[in-house]
Amino acid sequence: MAPLEQLKPLIESLAAEMGLELFDARFFGSGKRSVLRLTIDKRGGVAIADCERVSGAVGALLDERNFFGGRPYTLEVSSPGVDRPLKTERDFLRIVGREAALHLSVAVNGKKSLRGVVAGCSGGTLVIDIGSEPVRVPLADIVSGREEIRFK
Repeated sequence: MAPLEQLKPLIESLAAEMGLELFDARFFGSGKRSVLRLTIDKRGGVAIADCERVSGAVGALLDERNFFGGRPYTLEVSSPGVDRPLKTERDFLRIVGREAALHLSVAVNGKKSLRGVVAGCSGGTLVIDIGSEPVRVPLADIVSGREEIRFK
């Protein structure tokens, strides 16, 4: 069985050929069946047809490379959804001007949870306006982040 790290660039390439981005890839065992969970994204959102195309192409690749060594497996392909986690500079840049909630490993101004408007992100540092002033937070200190979706 090939490690996911070897397959990930191949899956990223397949997704890119279809105009998609591999947002996340996770591999885990579930009883006697292994599971490969892929999350794809694209500007404007992911359609079911996109998931089907990626599933077909990746399934063929997995079978060709005998990734699971002949054992049964489940391949799951989905979009990150509206409550997608924010992890990378690219994720935060996508939501500049919108609200985000963060949980930090290191307190900022005495708080490990912040909520504010994303002002920018570069060089591994997020700038978030928490009301009184912009705060700089190293991405490495962010345990989890999510865009705050407000419905009117």
